Amino acid sequence: MTDAPTPVFQKSAAAGETGASGAPREPGEPREPGEPREPYEARGRLDPLGFDRHVQFRTVPPSADLERFIEHFWVIRWDSSLGPYDSDQVMHRPYVDIFLSAQESGIQGTFRGKRTYSAAGSGRIIGVRFRPGAFHAFWTGEMADLQDKVVPLTAVFPWADAKGIAAILAHDDDAVIATLLEHIRAASPVADGTLEEINTIITAVETDENLTTVAAVGEAFSRSERWLQQAFRDYLGIGLKWLLQRKRLLAAAAEIRLSDEPDWVGIAYDLGYSSQQHFITDFRTVLGATPVQYHKSLTR
Repeated sequence: MTDAPTPVFQKSAAAGETGASGAPREPGEPREPGEPREPYEARGRLDPLGFDRHVQFRTVPPSADLERFIEHFWVIRWDSSLGPYDSDQVMHRPYVDIFLSAQESGIQGTFRGKRTYSAAGSGRIIGVRFRPGAFHAFWTGEMADLQDKVVPLTAVFPWADAKGIAAILAHDDDAVIATLLEHIRAASPVADGTLEEINTIITAVETDENLTTVAAVGEAFSRSERWLQQAFRDYLGIGLKWLLQRKRLLAAAAEIRLSDEPDWVGIAYDLGYSSQQHFITDFRTVLGATPVQYHKSLTR
């Protein structure tokens, strides 16, 4: 893939959360060894059917000692026997990823707008998705410096020069993941309570329909708006308002995908927009197309 391959791709989730055995897990029941933290949802993938038709994607959970930092390892493979494919993506959470491939490797920060990634020929990308805020434990600068950027891996990991990356990629997928895990462990990251609180807030924003403003989030967590703004700036480099807007727009995109004839006025109203024009403007700014254009572009 070209245009700085992104690890925004996520595995589609079944309804409800299950244990590693596939059986439903009761609330509060601990995860089994090797079980992902939560089901992965393809919220940032704008054409899920097209993606699944052209791209193979899988995730691998981290070891227990690193799950405070790592969401998952991921592997993308493609063979464009069906022809070149462009995948439109937006980040639904403020993630940082590192990725390795024969064409390009790097650290990808949070991109605030839509990005299009092109798959041609065949290839493989292997990477690590860090939990929101977790890369703060590795990055010595301001997290905002990673916004909308891909920077060299050597900015954090000295081993990741061209020779080091080539040596790692000479092995199969699982061996590459095992090596990446050891390099991350060797960096001795340190987590703290703020990281966990931020992730709890992000999960609540995504699941609680009443949390639509920074003030509402502050009240729910007994935190001032100033604390929320500072914590998100320090650990994520991006604001809570960004997350709230992204939640609304991706909910709109999901609703549009499910309907042959979307109720445009109803969608805007349900998502709390004061006017349809305001909804159209926000949608186009982030997703790069009007709602109608987006609906027409979907793979059927």
